[in-house]
Amino acid sequence: MTSNSPTIGSSTEVTIVTTSSATLTAGRAYRFWFFGLVQHNTASLVDLVYLRLRRGSNNGSIRDIRSVLVANRGTANRNIAVDESVLATPAATITDTVILTAAWDSSSSATFTFAATSGTPALLVIEDVGPASDYPNIGTF
Repeated sequence: MTSNSPTIGSSTEVTIVTTSSATLTAGRAYRFWFFGLVQHNTASLVDLVYLRLRRGSNNGSIRDIRSVLVANRGTANRNIAVDESVLATPAATITDTVILTAAWDSSSSATFTFAATSGTPALLVIEDVGPASDYPNIGTF
């Protein structure tokens, strides 16, 4: 992602990043890693952003990343780094895009934007990290 996301101002999910199509093989573990900058658009508040990974073809949930803390001290619109990852394995081999969405995770009146430029892109990386059996109790999607 190389430009700012739409404003996140409610519990309605907003698409932040969409990958190109990838094949995810059953029995393999995948690390879904997101790094980017979030702007808390309201000064002097601390809120939570709710991130969710979804499949592109059917909007099915892959994993939730809950309660990413975003604190904005005295000034609005400061960039705060977000670096989150989760592991998951598909129940069956799929070829699909992966979508990262964001919404409120609290009943706030604040708004957020994920900030990005060509020089400071937001990244969503999917990495094969080995056999799913190496990760007991890994989440399945």
